[in-house]
Amino acid sequence: FIPCPLLSSLSSPTMSTGTTEETAPPTVNAYPSTDPGHDIDPDPFLVPPPNTVSDGDYVLLVFADKRHIFAQVLSSWRGKSPPLKINKKSYSTSNLIGLTYGTVLELDLKHGLVPLPDGEDVIPADLSLIMDGGELLELEESLIERSCGNDNRNLIDSSDSQKITEEEITQMRSNPSISGSAIIKTIIQNSSTFESKTSFSKAKYIKRKQMKYQPRCRLIKCTASSVCTAMYLKDARKMLNLRDDSLAQILSMANVSAGCKVLCYDLCCGVVTGSLAQRMGGYGTIYSIFTGNAPCFVDLIARFNLNFVEHNSIKWLHAGQVFHDEINVKVEGEDYELMDRRKMVWPCPFQPHTQRYVENMKDDNNRISFLNKRQSRFSRKMTRPSSDEVLHSMENGKKCDSLILACNYDPTHTLLTLLPYLETSCPFVVFFEYMEPLIECFREIQKLGLAINLRLTDTWMREYQILPNRTHPNMNMSQNGGFILTGVKLCPVHGKNEIDDEIVKEYRKKIGRRRGKKRSAESSSESGKKKQKNKKANAGGG
Repeated sequence: FIPCPLLSSLSSPTMSTGTTEETAPPTVNAYPSTDPGHDIDPDPFLVPPPNTVSDGDYVLLVFADKRHIFAQVLSSWRGKSPPLKINKKSYSTSNLIGLTYGTVLELDLKHGLVPLPDGEDVIPADLSLIMDGGELLELEESLIERSCGNDNRNLIDSSDSQKITEEEITQMRSNPSISGSAIIKTIIQNSSTFESKTSFSKAKYIKRKQMKYQPRCRLIKCTASSVCTAMYLKDARKMLNLRDDSLAQILSMANVSAGCKVLCYDLCCGVVTGSLAQRMGGYGTIYSIFTGNAPCFVDLIARFNLNFVEHNSIKWLHAGQVFHDEINVKVEGEDYELMDRRKMVWPCPFQPHTQRYVENMKDDNNRISFLNKRQSRFSRKMTRPSSDEVLHSMENGKKCDSLILACNYDPTHTLLTLLPYLETSCPFVVFFEYMEPLIECFREIQKLGLAINLRLTDTWMREYQILPNRTHPNMNMSQNGGFILTGVKLCPVHGKNEIDDEIVKEYRKKIGRRRGKKRSAESSSESGKKKQKNKKANAGGG
């Protein structure tokens, strides 16, 4: 029980003698208070997401060469797996705590990830290099001068133009006292062909060297778009070629909002499930179907940094409980998970060996850490519903408001099996990597008359390079972002698509032919006869 200050103020009114004072009712602040004596827990639904990195959060490091690396920010990772690995080397992330998202970091062999001041970019200025001390080291004026007579016709791609050997560059990189900007300056000064290059070639040359010897990255918040992009660049096949623009269309066409009840079959590494939980903000329920012994995408969903209410809105449902045939009939028996949970009491008493283990600990800090982990484990076990409870709530309660399928199974059979769990006049979205299975599903749904407003769309996106005098589409782009089938479910009893083919033909006769459609031979002959009759009538009248 948490005492409410509003109720306490109403129960103990202010007494005054002689005069009456009207006092405004106190307001209850749902946000966390900075007062250390403020013991009232804030409403987790109303706490705004922070704009800074906290201990235990997952962040995304985006490098200039389009690499996306996940990292967990930990103050201490002793006894745990390293929170960040870059080029097979582990780095600490304790210095990232408290940084704002969007900060540019520079990778240093000696100090790890070093935050840079505001205004820096992942690629330093083309014609200036920044050293460790913040001193601006500019190249010689002869090198940065834009000469109009230079061109690249006499350049030969060979190793003779560089005076420094590869062994010397390796020794310079292994030396922590030598910064990346100093290495780039040395390489440029020992290049015999740099002066003869054009200004654009010089900028591209410096950019390549900076990405290799002076790597920088930007601290990005893990959102649905950033996580989807990172996973797509890592392995598009596992994501079923699901890009961030396709994910945005799925969430929009499924009409996902706070308070919805969504049924989702996600085999895209859990990106769709995590995006739903982050978009709904803990309001509503997400029934996520999984295959195997346990959900295999829990680690990736943790990278969305969901709070307790958002994570608790996800209800896991095994595929065998929904997709069962006549041979493998669903057998209703005792729910052992529910029985074990009912046997538990809170607070849970210690076993004798556990009590001896806690008593023999060295200090109180270890005891507090052990008890916190034990408390969180038992609280998850007591609040986690069993699969039978999840299925019972989905079948007997209100039907789902949205249905999303993003799996590599047969879309026709999967959609027809899950469509009874969807409420009438509610949308469904089917995402698939190829178009042919969705065409079959489209025809089957249209034949059975189960939905209206059926649409099969293809998502296409192209990136452009935006630079002064160098704006053009990128040379490499993704071929396909998948196909999306959408529709609105009709009522199986009273639902009927009243606009059939005959009514459509009648409307076309009344409205006229469609724009751009060629005339048939009959219509052209009839129009010619009408024109001849009109000419004869006009001649007779004259």
